[in-house]
Amino acid sequence: MPKDVYVDQDECTSCGQCADNLPEVFAMDDDDLAYVVDGGNTAAGEDAIQEEIDQCPGECIHWKE
Repeated sequence: MPKDVYVDQDECTSCGQCADNLPEVFAMDDDDLAYVVDGGNTAAGEDAIQEEIDQCPGECIHWKE
């Protein structure tokens, strides 16, 4: 079963890197903060999502426990 990912918008730096790299998982809202799109948790593999977690400059993308 795939893990769920989420964005802590309080930590988001609005760089847009995650939305640029994995638009099937992440998008930017009207406030320029990242969020997980509907179905995003299963739209890409865990390895691709983990890479975005590791590369995020705001360190705001996390796996749900």
